[in-house]
Amino acid sequence: MKETSLALIRTVLDGDNTVTKEQNDHIMRTCKHPIMRRKLINAKQAMSILEVCRPTLLAYVKRGRLTQINISPRKVRFDEAEVRNLAYRGVTD
Repeated sequence: MKETSLALIRTVLDGDNTVTKEQNDHIMRTCKHPIMRRKLINAKQAMSILEVCRPTLLAYVKRGRLTQINISPRKVRFDEAEVRNLAYRGVTD
């Protein structure tokens, strides 16, 4: 993002007294760092990487070991990097 854009955002945030310092810092950090797109995979691909069946995949989601991304009521995706971290390291962070 251009420095002039950052300066404008900073000016707007400084002028809004409803924005907390934490919110201000978070917004500025987000603006300074480019957003990396996550590669999303479907449940079948996630099961293949993890070498598990669907009930086990759903158990991982229920236990909070894996984050399910609901695109629509019938369309579910998973972050490939998170799935691979779980598969290879046993953790998602």
